[in-house]
Amino acid sequence: MSPAHHTRERRWLALLLVVLVIGLVAGVAGNRGKPVPVGALALPSAQVASVDAESSAWYCTGQSTGSAGSGVDPGQLVLANTTTRPVAASIDTVTDTGATEQTAVSVPARQTVVPSLTAPSSGSWEAQTVTLAGGGVSVSQTVDGTSGWSVAPCQSTTSATWYFAGGSTEGTDGLSLALLNPTSIPVVVDLSFVTPSGTVHPINYQGIVLSPGELQVEDIASEVQNMSSVSTVVATRTGRVVASELQAFSAPATGLSLLPGAIAPQAHWVIPQSQEPAGGVGELDVFNPGTQSESVTVHLQLPSGPLHPLTDRIAPGSTWILRTSSQTRIPDNTTYTTSIDANGGPGVVVARLVSIPSVAQTPQAGLANAVDGLTASAASGEWVVPAPGTSGSPASSGAAPDYLALANQSGTREQFAAFALTPSGTKLLATGVLGAGTTGIVDGSALSTAGFDPIVVRASGPMGVSEDMGPTAGIGVVTMPGIPLAQQNGL
Repeated sequence: MSPAHHTRERRWLALLLVVLVIGLVAGVAGNRGKPVPVGALALPSAQVASVDAESSAWYCTGQSTGSAGSGVDPGQLVLANTTTRPVAASIDTVTDTGATEQTAVSVPARQTVVPSLTAPSSGSWEAQTVTLAGGGVSVSQTVDGTSGWSVAPCQSTTSATWYFAGGSTEGTDGLSLALLNPTSIPVVVDLSFVTPSGTVHPINYQGIVLSPGELQVEDIASEVQNMSSVSTVVATRTGRVVASELQAFSAPATGLSLLPGAIAPQAHWVIPQSQEPAGGVGELDVFNPGTQSESVTVHLQLPSGPLHPLTDRIAPGSTWILRTSSQTRIPDNTTYTTSIDANGGPGVVVARLVSIPSVAQTPQAGLANAVDGLTASAASGEWVVPAPGTSGSPASSGAAPDYLALANQSGTREQFAAFALTPSGTKLLATGVLGAGTTGIVDGSALSTAGFDPIVVRASGPMGVSEDMGPTAGIGVVTMPGIPLAQQNGL
């Protein structure tokens, strides 16, 4: 992937424009390059605004314009309306060269729209800010290219810090970081990377200046070279940004993964559905970006019952690479649920890697974030699972939902129901009761009934929701988490 071009002269000139802003922020000099303390975290990075909200916004980064040599085709946005009324949207596109376009669209009630966006006049990479005249609409994005395809939620908030647990620059693997400043003030950003060789702070990635509305895409692989594991910290000196990573896996297992950043470490994460592929690799990346050691326990739940947990103490600023495919206690090709708990500090950030080079079907490799505790604990008890596009504009040829996994995160039995939203109303897909810590799978004819309709999951307690999509080489290669729906105002 091509990085945004920066010269030292341009960067220092831009720094002069923001020095007064930086000087007004108390303590900036003493905290240079350090993540802002998390404190009490209220919201996940992606949340569907309440259906009675007057307005809402989403930020989508990591898209390509399809310029020659990128290996990634122009992606698409997917707007899913869960309400009974149409919702108007304004989509502002910006590229890494500063070209802009604006598109107006209406999302009909209980329907999904893939808007046709005007191609910008220049640039290799693009991002979108989606402003909605109401709530109840999820916005996700898809990418497709020579390596594979991927889906991911867009982000519904800006932040002073973003964290990524996984990534690879090994061999010819490509890893790019998209930074968008959708705010009205300049932002200065520092990047740091935790690798098996230690933490690195490339000089070219310190003091990155983003003007209001600017997008920059950094080629991590050009600065952090040939590393099998790369965990990333994005920290602003002042202001707030949006960040996502785009991972391209090369031979022997190819794949393309779009990963939204995590706002903060958390004490609990869950992967509702995993399998260890015969002849392939499964891996957990557990990243501790904090200043305190974390005692981490990985719980493994098979359909037949729990396995003995795995534990480790993760030092500050380091990553536990747990090769789950090497654990003889986990049988190959058996579905299981993984829960990760951390104690000792604010928590960790978790991702899962799957690589299946022995299978002909592509994509063969994928990297996905685990479902964080805030997302699983939606106060409304509802999650939206967007489809991989529409029947007329699928994310990739043949894209379709394969498995919807629901992992009960409470200590008691919980009820659930999954519905497909159609223009004429809701269509029940599945309902049931899950015991404490157990997982239910909706697949086959029950799930195929949904087609490209958005799915809403309702539960009586905290639930990890994730949908595997195909065609891929196996479970975990392309996944979409359930996006929590905010509770209605006054409830």
